[in-house]
Amino acid sequence: MADQSAEKQHQATGRRIEDLRKKGQTLRSRDLTSGLVFMVAVIMLMVISTDLKDTLKDNFIESFGSIGSVLINQDFPADFIERIVLNTLLVMLPLFIMVVLVAFLSPFIFGGWNFTLHSLHFKFETLNPIVNLANLFSKKMVLNVLKSILKVIVIMSVLVMFALNNQSDIMKLTIFPLDVSIVAGYKIGRQFILLVSSSLVLIILYDVVTNFIEYSNRIKMTTQELKDEFKETEGNMDIKRKLKSMQMAMLKQRLTLIVPKATVVITNPTHYALAVRYDENKDKAPKVIAKGKDYIAQQIRQIAVSNGVPIYEAPLLARAIYNTSKLNSEINPGLYMAVAIVLSYVHQLKHYQHGLAQQPQYISDLKIPEQFIYSE
Repeated sequence: MADQSAEKQHQATGRRIEDLRKKGQTLRSRDLTSGLVFMVAVIMLMVISTDLKDTLKDNFIESFGSIGSVLINQDFPADFIERIVLNTLLVMLPLFIMVVLVAFLSPFIFGGWNFTLHSLHFKFETLNPIVNLANLFSKKMVLNVLKSILKVIVIMSVLVMFALNNQSDIMKLTIFPLDVSIVAGYKIGRQFILLVSSSLVLIILYDVVTNFIEYSNRIKMTTQELKDEFKETEGNMDIKRKLKSMQMAMLKQRLTLIVPKATVVITNPTHYALAVRYDENKDKAPKVIAKGKDYIAQQIRQIAVSNGVPIYEAPLLARAIYNTSKLNSEINPGLYMAVAIVLSYVHQLKHYQHGLAQQPQYISDLKIPEQFIYSE
């Protein structure tokens, strides 16, 4: 074990960190969550203290003023208790909401929120007393014990220092009238809670730093682990490259069978290519039988040239058909006029090539409706 830890000198890769997250091993600080919840609860108590004091005062006065009603109406105690409990809960509702929100959101501050079922899996090694004994005296367990002792020392020190510095004020509470003692006790208690909250900041900072250092060291990788991950990653990349190559080969083979059946290929001229077929005996309207961008567009053009399929460069029309027409479907009716001009040109071109007609006029800037104009 010592040799393995000594070899762990490489920082964890993104893949290792992600794998550990899936197993529930993330950066965490329990003191951060509990400390923030405590401090927010204290702040909220101070915010609602006036309303809470007034509510408790009203409940106290009403309870003593209603003693006679208890003897007359037997249902009164239940109604009264329900009312004072509800009033108190309504005043304290903002406190409860803030505590729940902080408890839920605090993990995002340090390590991020992570939900996994991996930690619920049963592990037989947990039943092994030797393994459990080794974990009991592990470095992590020793550090946790030391941190717990340190927390107790800090909080007890704060308690003792506060008691010594405020000894006279605390003793006076026993001789003051009740109303004065309550106000003075509230002030002393508030000072104590604020002091404890300040000490919690130090505890939280210490816990965050030590957890970060411990986690960073624990997830480090050995040279062998780094090599194994690299090989596995490269292997996966090779498989992906081979699969992509096979897919492109199959696509090219499919295009080789389909594109020759096209009446014309309309291009962008380099980024888009669309093989359009119009057979008066089969098709009600021109149909897109192949379409593609960049590399696929290049393949469509090459196959068209090899098989004598006419190519018509019309950037606006090519982009319009690509963005509005699905594969193996008829083109949008709004583009019929522009496509009809292209098909007419192709028809006249064939007659010209056979010496049956004059050379047709090539229209480079075909007009299409404004709603079919696309920048890409």
